[in-house]
Amino acid sequence: MLPTDDHSDDLRWRIPCRDSSGENRTVSILVMGDRVAVVLPPGDTLIFEADEADDFAALLDKVSTYTEPS
Repeated sequence: MLPTDDHSDDLRWRIPCRDSSGENRTVSILVMGDRVAVVLPPGDTLIFEADEADDFAALLDKVSTYTEPS
């Protein structure tokens, strides 16, 4: 997970990923007050309330244990 170059907002990150066709993409995570936004390529946005973001993070942490390191 990489922070963005915009240091005025420390609550924004970019995560490299691939889409279903194997193209390199980037997912952006932003904290917006009491909400967390996940911006998916090509720009779709998911917005979570704090407890939903906690649940999503816990789920990602759990499922990552099922993957093999590359």
